Amino acid sequence: MLLQPIINLVDILSKKGVKNALISPGSRNAPLTIALVRHPDIITKSISDERSAAFIALGMAQNLKQPVAICCTSGSAAYNYAPAVAEAFFQEIPLIILTADRPKEWIHQHDGQTIYQNDIFGKHVKQSFEIGTDYSHPDSIWHIERTINHAVNLAKSYPQGPVHINIPLREPFYPAENEGISFGSDNRIIEVLNCERELSKTQWHDILNKFQAYDSILIAGGQQENNAELTNILQKLQDEFYVVCIGDTISNVGFDAISKHDIYLKPENENLRPELLITFGKSFISKGLKTFLRKNKAIEHWHLQIGEHLIDTFQSLTKIIPVQPLYFFTKIYEDLDFEKFRAGEEDRDENYKNEWLSYERKATIYLERFFQETIHKDHFNEFYVIKKLMDSLPENCQLHLANSMSVRYANYIGVDFKKNIEVFANRGTSGIDGCVSTAVGQALSTDKLVFLLIGDVAFFYDRNGLWNRYLPDNLRIMLLNNHGGGIFRIIDGPNKQQELEDYFETVQDLNAKNTALDANIEYCHVKTEGDLKSNIDSFFSPMGKSKLIEIETNSKTNAEVFKMFKLGFNS
Repeated sequence: MLLQPIINLVDILSKKGVKNALISPGSRNAPLTIALVRHPDIITKSISDERSAAFIALGMAQNLKQPVAICCTSGSAAYNYAPAVAEAFFQEIPLIILTADRPKEWIHQHDGQTIYQNDIFGKHVKQSFEIGTDYSHPDSIWHIERTINHAVNLAKSYPQGPVHINIPLREPFYPAENEGISFGSDNRIIEVLNCERELSKTQWHDILNKFQAYDSILIAGGQQENNAELTNILQKLQDEFYVVCIGDTISNVGFDAISKHDIYLKPENENLRPELLITFGKSFISKGLKTFLRKNKAIEHWHLQIGEHLIDTFQSLTKIIPVQPLYFFTKIYEDLDFEKFRAGEEDRDENYKNEWLSYERKATIYLERFFQETIHKDHFNEFYVIKKLMDSLPENCQLHLANSMSVRYANYIGVDFKKNIEVFANRGTSGIDGCVSTAVGQALSTDKLVFLLIGDVAFFYDRNGLWNRYLPDNLRIMLLNNHGGGIFRIIDGPNKQQELEDYFETVQDLNAKNTALDANIEYCHVKTEGDLKSNIDSFFSPMGKSKLIEIETNSKTNAEVFKMFKLGFNS
């Protein structure tokens, strides 16, 4: 067959662990589409909107812990992948981007769907590849095999991330009627052995000595996936050696670590300044934490990171340690435990830990009292509603937090660590553009209930995420509709401008009823405390199909309540 190397390309993807592909319909990508759909070991779905398809793939790859392929036709179709590709790059999620292209000689010849596609994603992919249009010469076939192996190996190596393969195709694109295609067993597979990085004895000796020299040690976790082993070892370090572990909601730290810091942490809390700061994971939500650590710099700051970028979030970095967090903290704990046993050392000073815990207890009590005493049914607002929704989340579910106010509200309230809830958010670029689609992808790749907490602007921006025939029954959407971008009433700057409503909030009168109807989703509308009580149990029930609860509130009231909350805490 003339296009057999394209068939082989897909077979190599499968053999290297790509088991899911999302295809956006087109003609130029027909050979890829046919090969992907007919491959017995690849599950394919057809998603018309390329932007949505890429975010759905991102959500699937997060859950499956394996690369997912996306495939589109030539021209502007590829550009629609860009937001999700950038998100995947900064979240280190492996996507295999297959873009069909026209031969290079047709660029700028007034021929349709022809643009500059090679390197279209710039620095937001680990690498861009392009194969030639000659599929007959043995060297061309060798080049295709080598390229696909290289691309997938790169996507899966640490730090993981998206790779782009641009594939120029000439006609004919389609096999003859009733012509079969065959996937060969002799396609060459090139594997890369992933070895666990370790530090030398000398390096560990130096690290342990410095660790033991400090009494005020803060471990801060950025965004990361749920890891029960890491949670267990961090809890032991906090309980037995009095280090302080802190994490935003998206860190999935998973135990009673410091998590209410957004309520009380301010630059003037100098008594909470660490001598040694150890960070791991990716981005942090809390502006308060970032400001505090930048103003109160640690003597030493170690960051656990595998990758070439020098990441200095808190402007205090002194050492990059290129190992996995589980390996590092396990080794630290075991060595400390052994030293304590061997030397019979006295317990470490726990004053620093107790300082943090004192603030944490006050903040937890304040949070609960605020909702019990200040908020009542005549003061209905989205902060109160989110507290009710977060408290109602069932055990062992997944929660996706959309950007803007949703993720910030949730970070103040927190997730009950005892419920084993894994939290996701598109915090690589922190955009609102693919939150619905990403949650759909997560729901498609797990049997757990998946809850999406999202504001109206982010929801309506990405409602094409519901425009497909694959919506799973385990999807639950919690939509906060205040008819505009409520965050702009809360942050300083736009809230004092006369253009607030028209150019920052973008006030709109939409509701999600028709969107839910179009997508065949169960829908309920909430405007009062009574409405919420009447609908909350059925919404959280695992029975039935996909569900959407829309909570309508007043943007001005929301801003007033949240301001009252932030000003009310007295340390």
